[in-house]
Amino acid sequence: DQWGDQDEWKDRIDIEERPFAAASIGQVHRATLRTSGGQKKVAVKVQYPGVANSIESDLSNLSMLVKASGLSPPGLFLDNVIRVGREELKVECDYRREALNHHRFQQLISSDRGLVADRFVVPDVIEEFSTDRILVTEYVRGGTIDKVMDLDQDERNRIGKAIMRLTMLELFVWRFMQTDPNWGNFLYDVRTRTTYLIDFGAARDYDEDFVRGYLNIVKANADQDERALFEESIRMGFLTGEENSMMLEAHKMSGYCLGEPFQSYEPYNFKTSRITARISEHGAVFLKHRLTPP
Repeated sequence: DQWGDQDEWKDRIDIEERPFAAASIGQVHRATLRTSGGQKKVAVKVQYPGVANSIESDLSNLSMLVKASGLSPPGLFLDNVIRVGREELKVECDYRREALNHHRFQQLISSDRGLVADRFVVPDVIEEFSTDRILVTEYVRGGTIDKVMDLDQDERNRIGKAIMRLTMLELFVWRFMQTDPNWGNFLYDVRTRTTYLIDFGAARDYDEDFVRGYLNIVKANADQDERALFEESIRMGFLTGEENSMMLEAHKMSGYCLGEPFQSYEPYNFKTSRITARISEHGAVFLKHRLTPP
């Protein structure tokens, strides 16, 4: 029903019945679009029927079940998690908004010389066939980015540096970030050594005050400046100022881990540092002693 009468479009686009990939709230089909210039391979992301209308009831039921089970620790702030989840899922259901995000990222990435040189590409959106619940884009080849672990070290370093550059640009320069950076949203074509970026439903803007404050926190962590870290964390609402010593210590040590890669201009070995695991070690303290939602 999103495309109207089948007779109006069936001769213009041929869709494979079996999906080749799953999205968070839909599935993706390969298709061939017939144009005046020939044929074009496209990917058609179709939202599951009824998803947008069921978000409210599904999350309310989840909240009730978790609360009834007693499995939700106080530091999880379940009501806040449900509220944010509800807002983000509703946004992700709007494929027209995602198409706008897609265009915006395409423009930003194609205008950065470094990312262009590293062959980071956002495929085109096919506007004519995209609707509230269907998003059609140029079909691109490639496997999930984690497959590059089998490539030579120089190529892995090139891709890793480019992803780090992309992350820093998104947060601190563009203030517009893809907040769902799972492996499936980075497709690497080993033949051309091109990285394709897809799925921008979770992209969001950050205001200048938040970005400046977050940068101050990163710098305080890199400098291991406890006073600056706590002051800025309280100002931004990450802490209340009433936390106990266990929570403050966990906040500080996890922050210092976050700041390690920025302590010098020397290469940082993420693998041997175990940075993610070390930050996660403080999770239990956060869940028990946190006084304000994350």
